[in-house]
Amino acid sequence: MISGPAGNKNTRPAVGLTLLFALIIVSCGNSTSASDEIIGLWKATDLRYADTSFEIKRKTITFMTKEGDVNNFPIVKVKKEPMDDKEWAEYTIFYRNRDLRKVEFPFYFHSSGRSMIRFKNQPSLVWMKNVGTKT
Repeated sequence: MISGPAGNKNTRPAVGLTLLFALIIVSCGNSTSASDEIIGLWKATDLRYADTSFEIKRKTITFMTKEGDVNNFPIVKVKKEPMDDKEWAEYTIFYRNRDLRKVEFPFYFHSSGRSMIRFKNQPSLVWMKNVGTKT
């Protein structure tokens, strides 16, 4: 019997399991949709941003400006990394803009007590989930 490049039949399951394990490791912390904890309408506590908000849905993110513009974008990936204190997590939502370019929206999410978001580029600004709205 001639053995081809496929290898020994006994090694095929091991190779398959190794590939499956590698895929699971690579995909940990990543998703193509938003999780329940960040889904909702978010409003700033700072009065300078009273007329702005953003809304995270399972597959979309929408930014509302004080001028009344509503910009809706499809989410392509959501990455979550828990932080050492276990109360905060670093999220990055990847979405496609109107030019179909991939855009990153990084923020910190606090899950203990009333949920809050702080942008990585504006950590002093707090965004709270608008309780009582349907998304």
